[in-house]
Amino acid sequence: MTGKPFRDVNGPLPVERDFDPHEGDLDALVAWENFGGLTLKEAYQRFQENPFVYQEDFMWMGGKAFAYYFPVLERYLLVTPVWGADEEAEWCQVYGLGAAIQFQFSDDCLPEVRELVPRVLPLVAQVKESIEAYVDSGHPYYSDPEMQQHVIREWNELETHLQQFQNK
Repeated sequence: MTGKPFRDVNGPLPVERDFDPHEGDLDALVAWENFGGLTLKEAYQRFQENPFVYQEDFMWMGGKAFAYYFPVLERYLLVTPVWGADEEAEWCQVYGLGAAIQFQFSDDCLPEVRELVPRVLPLVAQVKESIEAYVDSGHPYYSDPEMQQHVIREWNELETHLQQFQNK
């Protein structure tokens, strides 16, 4: 998927109210400041600048904005290895994303969000398979084994949570 354009998204860019439907949510307003008015390509570039910081914006943006910008997370998860390395240590590149996605799938989530379940579940499977392959390889992962367990638990919980929406 690297280098390929995002598939067309129907409708206009989300407006501030789509990010902050209850008006006055400071976290939603930060998401608006970071992603409001950006095309999917621009949003993906912004997200890649610092995924660990920007993943929270996907948790707090309103459902309509999340549904519109979900392809940013989808593309990131499809092309980014779960574990990344820098010169000093290995680190988890999907830490927090499972929780951010799960947050959008509340009991009263919007139909636009609910329609994403068939796209999210394969991503969950891919992340879990990547973690399992990494662990099975015997490669020393991030120095904190609790991090590995946290990430596995986060994605397992997302998968379990999404199963309730499959038949609705």
